[in-house]
Amino acid sequence: MGDRLWLKLMGTFALVIVVGVAVTVILARQGAASQVTHVMLGPQMIDPAELQAALEAYYVQHNGWEGLDAALNGLAPGGASNGMMGGMMGAFDGRIRVIDAQGAVVADSAGVPGGMAERPPAGQAWPLFAGDRQVGTLTIDGAMMNMSVAQGDALLAGVTRAVLTAALAAALVALLLGGLLVRRITRPLAQLNRASRRIAAGDLAARVPVHGQDEIGQLAETFNRMAGSLQNQETLRRRLAADIAHELRTPLTGIQGTIEALQDGVFALTPDSLNPVHEQVLLLNRLVADLRTLSLAEAGHLPLEMAPVNLYQTARRQVELFQPQALAQGVRLTLDGPEEPPEILADEQRLAQALGNLLGNALRHTPAGGRVTVQVGGDDVAVRLAVIDTGEGIAPEDVPQIFERFYRPDGSRSRQTGGSGLGLAIARRLVEAHEGRIRAQSPPSGAERGSAFYVEIPRPG
Repeated sequence: MGDRLWLKLMGTFALVIVVGVAVTVILARQGAASQVTHVMLGPQMIDPAELQAALEAYYVQHNGWEGLDAALNGLAPGGASNGMMGGMMGAFDGRIRVIDAQGAVVADSAGVPGGMAERPPAGQAWPLFAGDRQVGTLTIDGAMMNMSVAQGDALLAGVTRAVLTAALAAALVALLLGGLLVRRITRPLAQLNRASRRIAAGDLAARVPVHGQDEIGQLAETFNRMAGSLQNQETLRRRLAADIAHELRTPLTGIQGTIEALQDGVFALTPDSLNPVHEQVLLLNRLVADLRTLSLAEAGHLPLEMAPVNLYQTARRQVELFQPQALAQGVRLTLDGPEEPPEILADEQRLAQALGNLLGNALRHTPAGGRVTVQVGGDDVAVRLAVIDTGEGIAPEDVPQIFERFYRPDGSRSRQTGGSGLGLAIARRLVEAHEGRIRAQSPPSGAERGSAFYVEIPRPG
């Protein structure tokens, strides 16, 4: 891909350069040829044919040549500007004379008119007519005008060669610089193409080097971020599949064992013998429901019923709901904050679910004699909620991953110590669905142990 693109771009550069050289040579030759046939009169470069027509018009208008010498410099109609070519080709001022029908000089650009004119050189005289009658002769003498046809052709050939040589040298330099520029552009693109093919083949570890901070460098950075995201998503997908398989295996194994025991007659078929099966089925239903909620939230398709919510009242109901569990564990569960904090626009059921997950996590990791505190507050900008416990805390290396699916800080796969690993992930997604933020800190500020989860949900602007 890179070589083909390089060849195409270089071919385009070469075509543009060839056209440029050709146009330059043609225009330079035409300009030089035009200047050879012109003559300098004062500051102007004049075409003899135009001057011839102007002199004939002067004669007709004045019915003679009277006053022509004084008016000669002003007769050139729209002469070519004395630019670079004029300075080069018309560097030799010509002598212009007008001779009447009797051979007397009536105007002379190089001196005072008068006297009889000698015969002009061949090819340097232009007859002047008034109607069908010749009334005079225009003569031009000078280095350029005295040039022979062969000398003029040689001059044009020399100018053409000089311009062509300069144009070809410039073209060669431009082609070399263009090749370097094109290579600099196509090399990163070729690397991107090869890396894209590797990713398409399943090698998600493919990356490209970043050259500079221009648009191509930014494209390379974006590609690397995209590849990293794909690799991370693939890792999460595989981990999720393994975690789901593990989470389903435990209750299914329990159900299978109970049923086989009933089939073998180890247990009698009674309501009590079916209780373990019923508990495992409830666990499976809860796990499936959590996975569905998490999937909808991550995809941004979680339905929210937005309404004004008093977060303190929502927290109070959740604290009352978890109070029996806290008492059974010997943990003190309290609620702090104003009873009328600023209202927010939210789905109260989803916020209650998020808070319930945070409380369940705090109680699970707080031993007897500990304390779990729910704090509610806010201002005109946002409403804030915190769940702070005095439990075992979270290791620093685990804090950044605590909200990942199926992640258990203690590395255990046991629900007695680590839960299903979905509660905090669901809590984060539910808070983010309300455009809020959630973070963990362990230990909390001013404490020696424990952990804290802080939630902030913005108020409507």
